[in-house]
Amino acid sequence: MDRRQALHLTAAALITSCGSKESLTVGAKNFTEQDILGEILTQHLAKQLGTTPKQRLHLGGSFLAHQALIDGSIDLYPEYSGTALTACLKLPLAKDPKLVFQQVKETYSTRHKIEWGWPLGFSNTFAMVMRKEDADKLSIKTLSDAVRQKPDWRIGVGYEFEQRPDGWRSFIQSYPLKTSGNLITMDLGLIYRALGSNQADLVAGNSTDPALADPRFLALEDDLNFFPPYETCLAVRQDTLQRLPKLRTALDKLAGSISVDQMRKWNAQAVTERKSPGSIAAAFVEKL
Repeated sequence: MDRRQALHLTAAALITSCGSKESLTVGAKNFTEQDILGEILTQHLAKQLGTTPKQRLHLGGSFLAHQALIDGSIDLYPEYSGTALTACLKLPLAKDPKLVFQQVKETYSTRHKIEWGWPLGFSNTFAMVMRKEDADKLSIKTLSDAVRQKPDWRIGVGYEFEQRPDGWRSFIQSYPLKTSGNLITMDLGLIYRALGSNQADLVAGNSTDPALADPRFLALEDDLNFFPPYETCLAVRQDTLQRLPKLRTALDKLAGSISVDQMRKWNAQAVTERKSPGSIAAAFVEKL
């Protein structure tokens, strides 16, 4: 090998090394809300860091996303505190949001060298939903109000909520709703149709469901804090934060920037208006 070839190889190695040092891969799970959050992370970090991150979106679920983060296939992704606690870290379920946050933060750090934080400003937890018109007539705002104010609820739930240990059987112990008969079980995608067509009075959904952007529906306040916390945060590899000094400041700008109402609207735009997650993210990042 002559001197010129050696110099070319050295230069190529340096370029590859620099590219590797600056590389960043954003992950996300495989549903609409995560698509939007993944695009927000990608576009925001491109703007703040001056280099476009790679993407590994549509990861099959929490286990696959968690494993990708641990093995370095991705550098960060959005996760929910209750899911991180139980599904990723295999710790017992807890309901105190501050305790859950701290447990997840400490365990991720000591066990996996992952930093947990940057709460985005909203939770995606379970929600009991009724028609707003009926809620106004009956003066119902909370689930405790629902127990007191109506003796004959027709309640629609998905199959999972009926069966899971933190679902219906535990829920009814905290909120002993009086029903007009058996639960109406159905595919989760049909619950708002049943509510809108007056086939059910109360349904079990999720707090960021796109249907909740519809003013006809109202998510009742869980005033006894029955449902576990599912605060949306970021899980980030510690070695990535070390090699990209500007990353922490860029992520700090996202903390607290997304409300539950905003997330519902974005989900509705993607599902009902067929807007792309990328275009939804671009409009937000431009104003951030």
